[in-house]
Amino acid sequence: MTSATAPVPPPSLADGVRAPEWDEGLDCWVVADPALALQVLNHPGFASGTFERSFQLYMTDAARAEYRELTEFLRLWFVQADAPEHTALRRPVQRMFSASYVRSLVPRIEEITDECLTALAAGAAPQDVMPTVAEGISGKVMAHVVGIDVPPPVLHEWSRTLSLFIGAMYRRDYAQAAHRVMVEMSEALVGARALDGFPTDTPEDRARTTATWAMCLFGGLETTASLLGSTVLTALGDRALWDTVVRDEPGAVTGLVESVLVSRPPLRHLGRVAAYDQEFAGARLRQGDLVLVSLTGQGPLDEVVPEAEAPAACPVTGAAAPAGGDRNLVFGHGPHYCVGAPLARSEAAVLLRRLAARFPHARLSDEAAVWGPNLSYVGLDHLYVDLGGEA
Repeated sequence: MTSATAPVPPPSLADGVRAPEWDEGLDCWVVADPALALQVLNHPGFASGTFERSFQLYMTDAARAEYRELTEFLRLWFVQADAPEHTALRRPVQRMFSASYVRSLVPRIEEITDECLTALAAGAAPQDVMPTVAEGISGKVMAHVVGIDVPPPVLHEWSRTLSLFIGAMYRRDYAQAAHRVMVEMSEALVGARALDGFPTDTPEDRARTTATWAMCLFGGLETTASLLGSTVLTALGDRALWDTVVRDEPGAVTGLVESVLVSRPPLRHLGRVAAYDQEFAGARLRQGDLVLVSLTGQGPLDEVVPEAEAPAACPVTGAAAPAGGDRNLVFGHGPHYCVGAPLARSEAAVLLRRLAARFPHARLSDEAAVWGPNLSYVGLDHLYVDLGGEA
């Protein structure tokens, strides 16, 4: 962790702004105010290396030594780096996930979606959208993009296992499971199509490239599956809204996806580390302090807004979410804006259109939604529907 040579002056605290708060239970600062969250995500006084700091705080010396291979693997994820290193490592991946590339993927996404909907329809009612469709689509799309032959249940098990370790690094059983996943992911990525053109000449090159694409796999699974599930839940939970999707009214699908990103974003928080001693919005931060940045305007222990009461306006700007817009923080902000945002949006839009075209009479079952408990992720464990027969 290096100190900045010229600290940026702290912002003044405007009236009504929720100041950063120290959470004793989480042992970190919490920035829940949207205006301050934007500043933290663009402020050189807040570094991205939360894994490194967490290793120091939550793992014993013995555990760090025993699982050094695992911690080195996670350190190499470029989301843990800042400029200029982050910019250089991100650039080739960003080209891979460009809007034009995502548009070229749409026919394949449609094929995958149809396969998953066929599998869903083959089951007895009520059918569970999450494992068959949400996890199926996100898993198969990422496997296609990266060029590996690994089924969605395995991919999602990998992702969940890494998530558990990242959230509780002090647990030896989580570290053991995450180490196993690291080995399995690395073996699966040998010869993967996406690695073509990335450096592999030296052991260091191979380690960095493997970690980069493992990170991309991880990032494209749980949060995307959560978005897909929440989008179906929102659409089928409002018959008038669902009818606009069935009729394919202009802007209905893209507008619905954007509203879900605002009202129930898959990821609630991002982590940062104070790069030096500083005063920020009235709070005295010390170098190395962990900072939890809210993407929703809520604190980590605030109750998630129920679907029926979800805000129709963007929590950052107060404006209604426009079709295709980017008026929220769900994909982050600034240099670390999520490279997979166009792909996630595309998968959600394709699913809505294919589901509506094929099963226009679909409806939610009684007690359809079963939410998974997690401080950072907002995701469904199960979503039960009755498809109502094909059109």
